[in-house]
Amino acid sequence: MKIFAPYLDSLLEYATHQNLDVNALKGILVDPIINLKDPREMISGQEYMVIFNKIIKAADNEYCGLNFGCYLNMGALGLVLEISLSTSSIIQGVYILQNFLDNKFPLVSASIEQDSEHFILQLNSSVSDFDIKRNLLDMVLSIVYRELKLMLPTGFEPSVKLPFTDSQPYLNLLKTEIAFNTNYQLILPIEVVKKEINNNRVKEIELLLPKFLAMLNANKEDNELFSSQIRSMTLHMCAPEIPNFEQVQKQFPYSKRTIQRKLTLEGTSFRDIVNTIKEELSNYLINEKHLKTKDVAHILGYSESSAYLHAVKSWSN
Repeated sequence: MKIFAPYLDSLLEYATHQNLDVNALKGILVDPIINLKDPREMISGQEYMVIFNKIIKAADNEYCGLNFGCYLNMGALGLVLEISLSTSSIIQGVYILQNFLDNKFPLVSASIEQDSEHFILQLNSSVSDFDIKRNLLDMVLSIVYRELKLMLPTGFEPSVKLPFTDSQPYLNLLKTEIAFNTNYQLILPIEVVKKEINNNRVKEIELLLPKFLAMLNANKEDNELFSSQIRSMTLHMCAPEIPNFEQVQKQFPYSKRTIQRKLTLEGTSFRDIVNTIKEELSNYLINEKHLKTKDVAHILGYSESSAYLHAVKSWSN
């Protein structure tokens, strides 16, 4: 079983936020000098699972896989663009996602069922270790949920069913209602699946993704600062909506108070970091993409242009 090497590269990047020695983790690989960023390279599923398990144990968080999946939101934006280039149909997009897992991350598979009312995507894994299996499924659930939500018409989102009674952590990160089931399932109304991919959403991602990536690359230059790590995590988690403090805090082995204190010592705050991101995106959309104020306000998540303009004034003060 082979895994797309760049997926391990993303996992190792995430490990840095857990204060882990990435070089030691790379030493586990049969070829520790492999270029993990090369999309032509593959690694074994066993290598991935060993490293994944070490990160789970180090994080000491039973929802590490779910958190990691949310860290991969930026990659999810890129994937939905790829899907939109191949098809305009949501149902075909789902089948592309299914093939994507089979070919690049076969540790988790997706089976599809449908009846007269529902289209059901069920996630499965043959991994025997319970903790690894759960975290792998959590990770893929998060990614697939984001992909589907981006493809669906505005106002629709997948229903999620999970084999756990405590659904609050999933609700906090995915921001959707969770129901109980014996398997991991994402459920869509059959009439929605027959619609076309949300083209307006795709256009927004086309506008934002290059800027997000440029901001991430620029951020790597001073990643030793804790505030830079928070900014990097925040950018990675954009879906494209900017995550809130609670969502970002769960990605670090620190309490809310500790994160706030560390940011204060560097003369900033989470609000300052988010406002800077919004300001950079705003300037990019207006000055480089020449969008109208109302369009920028919508893309940045403001309900009214007046709220956006008020925010712009606060950034300049």
